[in-house]
Amino acid sequence: MTGGQIQKNIQHPAMENRVESWTFLTRAQAIDAIAIDFQAYGPQPDLFRCVAPLILGNRCNVRHPNKHAGVWILQGNAFYPVADQDLGFYLIHVLETATPDLETLAEICALVFQTRTCAGYDKTKNISGIWILSQMDTFVCRQCGKCCRTLAYETGCTRTDYSRWQDLDRQDILAWVCKETENSKTGPYRIWVNPDTGKTARTCPWLAPCPEENRFLCTIHDLKPSVCRQYPYTKKHAVMTGCKGVFATESIAPE
Repeated sequence: MTGGQIQKNIQHPAMENRVESWTFLTRAQAIDAIAIDFQAYGPQPDLFRCVAPLILGNRCNVRHPNKHAGVWILQGNAFYPVADQDLGFYLIHVLETATPDLETLAEICALVFQTRTCAGYDKTKNISGIWILSQMDTFVCRQCGKCCRTLAYETGCTRTDYSRWQDLDRQDILAWVCKETENSKTGPYRIWVNPDTGKTARTCPWLAPCPEENRFLCTIHDLKPSVCRQYPYTKKHAVMTGCKGVFATESIAPE
């Protein structure tokens, strides 16, 4: 699950006695997050073999390692193999056109994002959806700076981020933020856009190297946008994006 898909970090109502942060996604947001995962990381054969039966039911036949290994899909009266590079797009298409029930969608999300999930209800939004557990409570940043030195895609900040910078009159930060169209997938505001060139920076402008300590520091750490605070969100995203941080094996419970 990528940072751009994270909507809100709140404590899951059933987990009030634990230091755990959950994100609520509507059905559509959950499917969008799965689509982004499939697109961002390329073919994931092992994952596709696990989720295909949940998405396609008896319309697929998963064949494990042999000369005919892979996912075979029913077309007419026969099963035909689908190449891994095409399978992700097909699975998303089916999810978008024939959405499974929330319990099954939660199971799919658990496999895709490699974290705990559950179908549930958000009382603040009065809508059913999927709760997804962040693994950030056990994450320790090594300050390697990789995530900030390789901004490989355009991302955005929230209105709350933008308003906070406005309230503090941080014109230096605001100069690097571009207001987007209402339907933009990056959110209401795109960061970090070079005010001189209009192009998105590939290295965060607020990153400061500390060569004598072999690490990097964020010069706006207390004010950094939520997308940065939430990175990498899950162990999977950390591994897939080359994060050097570490995760504890267990969630931290309060004293």
